[in-house]
Amino acid sequence: MSRPIEVPLAPECSACIVSSLKTMIPLLTAEPNEQFEMFRLAYKRISEGYDKGLTPVVLSISLYQELYTRAGVEDPYKQIKYESTKAALKTLPLIEERLRGLEGKEALDASLAAAITGNVIDFNTAAHSPDLDRLVETFDEIRGEGFHIDDTEALWSSLTSRTGDLMYLADNAGEVLFDIPLVRLIRSLGWRVIYVVKGKPMINDATREDTTGTELETLADIIDTGGWAHGVPMEWVSREFLDAVRSADIVISKGQANIETFPAIQQQTGVETYYVTRAKCPHISAAIGTEAGTNVVMRRTGHVVPK
Repeated sequence: MSRPIEVPLAPECSACIVSSLKTMIPLLTAEPNEQFEMFRLAYKRISEGYDKGLTPVVLSISLYQELYTRAGVEDPYKQIKYESTKAALKTLPLIEERLRGLEGKEALDASLAAAITGNVIDFNTAAHSPDLDRLVETFDEIRGEGFHIDDTEALWSSLTSRTGDLMYLADNAGEVLFDIPLVRLIRSLGWRVIYVVKGKPMINDATREDTTGTELETLADIIDTGGWAHGVPMEWVSREFLDAVRSADIVISKGQANIETFPAIQQQTGVETYYVTRAKCPHISAAIGTEAGTNVVMRRTGHVVPK
């Protein structure tokens, strides 16, 4: 049994949301007066969210949906996603060269480090600015640092002691390419992989378009959450996605938004889940028992024990 992961609204969440808006709103409109109105609306919604005691993820998703709708823009991060994918395509062969010849548990650890390298491509966390020009160096640093929360032995044991369906919850565009070595390794161990992207564009999260033409199309069955949201909040995902979770034997969940949202689903299904991320937000880091700037491979299994 596992303890619940809870990320309640904290005062610093407002600063993080406002920081994200400094990137988002200029992408939604170049008109200064309309930008002012969007910021004014955002401050109002943040205040209302605190009054209602909303979770950070529900508050931010509701606000982002309203701003996207007001602007009439479907994918404002499209260029950022393109640049992220371009950087990933340039970097991935160099990382794969470092993976060549590795076997067994060492190959798993290195593939997880590659996946976490992709997780630094995050444009929605305050005080975090991804450097797309030093992703190889980031991979080397992660390999040297290791995992502060390290359940890789349990993951390796599960992957090598049986086979079945493994659901892989993707995170950001560009990052998906760094998932390929891990997905390839899991497939080589006899597992079927269901790779999950978002139903509609939200910030720089990956959608089906971001996997088109990649090796993921041959390695995995690609489905989407059915939701217009970052993460997988139960109130926004589809019944088909939830049915797929219930059919999965293992889930690998990438990124911070999935740490905020998937535990509610994991609590209901009891599916063995591994949260893989670079901890960036201090608030989320504290919720899982680590510090910002650390690398995480964290196991949760069974139905959650209430506090």
